[in-house]
Amino acid sequence: MRNSRRFVFVVGLLLIALVAISVTGCGSSKKRRHSSSSPVATATTTSAAAFHSCEDAWAAGRAPLRRHDPGYSASLDRVDGKEDGVACLVRPTTAPR
Repeated sequence: MRNSRRFVFVVGLLLIALVAISVTGCGSSKKRRHSSSSPVATATTTSAAAFHSCEDAWAAGRAPLRRHDPGYSASLDRVDGKEDGVACLVRPTTAPR
C-alpha cells in the first residue's frame, strides 16, 4: 500500500513537471512568431530583385523559385501556364548546367 502511494505521488509530480515545461517552453529562447494580422510580404518582389527570365534564375542556381523566395515574380510563374506559386520549375534548354 505504501509503495503504491509513492508511485502515484511520483507520477503526479512528473505530470505536473511536464505541464509546467510545456507551458513555459522549457526556458528556451523562442523566436517571436508573427501573428496572422501582421502585414505579410508581397507575393512578388521588386523588379530590381526579380530575375528577368528563368534562364537567369537557373544560371544563378536559384531555380525553382517559390512564391516567397527572393527573385520570384508572378511573370516568371506564368511562363509555364500555371500560377501555382512555383516559377521556373523546368530547366530551360538554353540555361547553363
